[in-house]
Amino acid sequence: MSGVNLNNIYVGENGRIQLSGGSSNIDFVDVVDKMIAARRIPADSLEKRIESNDDKLTALKDLQKLMGTLKDSMANLYGATSFDKSKNIFESKQIYASTDSSTTAGELIGITASNAAATGSYSFEVDQIATKHKLSSNTIGVAAGADVTGISGTGQFTITGGAGSSQITVSAGDTLQDIRDKINNLKDSTGVQASVIKVSPTESTLIFTSTSEGEDNRISFSDDNGGTILQNLGVLSDPTTINAANVIDDGNNALIKLDGVTVTRSSNEFSDLVDGLSISLYDAEPGTKIKIDVEQDLNQAKTAIVGFVDAYNAVQSFINEKTFVDPTTGEASEDAILLGNSTVKTIESALQQIAGSFAQGVTDRTGKDDYSVLAEIGIDFIAYGTNQDPLLNNTLQIDETKLNDALLKEPDEVMELFLFRGKSSNSDVTMTGFSGKTNAAEYSFNIDASGGALNSVTYDITVDGVTTTGKSATINGNTITTADGLRLIYSGDGNAATTATVNTTKGIGAQIFFELDSLLKDETGTLSQEITALETQNTSYQDKIDRIDERLASQRENLMDRFINMETALARMKNIQSSLDELMAAGKDNN
Repeated sequence: MSGVNLNNIYVGENGRIQLSGGSSNIDFVDVVDKMIAARRIPADSLEKRIESNDDKLTALKDLQKLMGTLKDSMANLYGATSFDKSKNIFESKQIYASTDSSTTAGELIGITASNAAATGSYSFEVDQIATKHKLSSNTIGVAAGADVTGISGTGQFTITGGAGSSQITVSAGDTLQDIRDKINNLKDSTGVQASVIKVSPTESTLIFTSTSEGEDNRISFSDDNGGTILQNLGVLSDPTTINAANVIDDGNNALIKLDGVTVTRSSNEFSDLVDGLSISLYDAEPGTKIKIDVEQDLNQAKTAIVGFVDAYNAVQSFINEKTFVDPTTGEASEDAILLGNSTVKTIESALQQIAGSFAQGVTDRTGKDDYSVLAEIGIDFIAYGTNQDPLLNNTLQIDETKLNDALLKEPDEVMELFLFRGKSSNSDVTMTGFSGKTNAAEYSFNIDASGGALNSVTYDITVDGVTTTGKSATINGNTITTADGLRLIYSGDGNAATTATVNTTKGIGAQIFFELDSLLKDETGTLSQEITALETQNTSYQDKIDRIDERLASQRENLMDRFINMETALARMKNIQSSLDELMAAGKDNN
């Protein structure tokens, strides 16, 4: 039973009104409330734990997002393999174009380069651009203000374009607009479209245009079944011959020279001429040489590296804020809700250790030092005691001069410092993938093949100077996978035994990426497990609170019933006492 207390008036759920303490002078509603409040202290404690956990959950989920951003920043900095090298930011290319005339390169040609493009220089000449075949009818005259009617003859004609052929039927009274519409209704089948040009208030012309450029898409016609529709319109000079006088554009192929070699295409878009280059022709200028230089776009690499540093610092600064202890007073800040959290300590330690550690296996340059730590390219931890902001402790800083110098002079070594790399001694064996468990190692493969198929692949692996021999790789078609996750493709003829040595290196970017991947996994990741544990704990606490409140509600109802019964009994006793007092008083009066 529950109710409210207004000026010592208790109203029960059943609507019964009771004066609290009316007979006993005890405010029993207040007494019961205090008794229940005392018994609810364990639930209050659990609610405080839930509130504390909620604050931690909010902070941990914010940390999870920041770590996700850090992982995303490494997407093109850890060496993911792809056939077009699109996942390797160090393979980004930029184009420099110039001409030997007053015409700018951009007026004649447009070129974009994907990561698959090789660096180098090319010489282009645009002798002719591809055009659409276009021709017209004769100009047809009609009375002013009237539709273009009165076409001479009826019947059928066939129109053929790059997509195919279709037959058009012309009926008595059809206008040029009618013929245009019939042609356009079939343009997907023919590759030809039509339009009507109003030359003057009394004259119009029918225009035929191929929907695509080039010689293969030129238009042809024929008047069918003895009809003369197109001949009457002046499109044809005989049943199948186009009237040359009405040809507006011949519909030519594009014609260019690449390093002196003549190349033709039916389109102005060249995507198969040079691997990784997409070329668009805008205009022709025979004799003008266009020089195209394809170079590494080191700005994109630098932007990606700076993005990684910023994302790393965002994670570290957040951890600093949520675990801050004043070094002078030794007191934790109000925001230090993750102070002492073992998961956060593990994350911080792991990231700092990798960021300050060595790239593995990068010792391939004879007589030269390889970049093996981030500090060598100008990325280092802020020196202890040099910053005024405690939230910057253990964050990274960039020496831009040093980073720029490294990228300009040794871009491949900077790439190897970050990426996972694999180099094969056999052109038929190519690395296609790896996992977080793949080692920086030397793999010596013995490949047995016959009948066009792989029979078995064994290998020795040397890691940090220690060699393990006689290991077996998994084979799936032409794919070879080692026990530690190195994936290779074999493109040989499959009819003989061969060998291959594959050397792998594991850069800082790859190490950080896979560490983050492990920490952030939905079910097994350390951070995910911590979040799940707190959420499970909160659910358990809430269940306990609900049970406590359910039990206290029953107890409160019982206590209220007891007090009400007591009040009722006291009221009866007072009534009896009052009656007795009246009887005794009456007896005295009678005497």
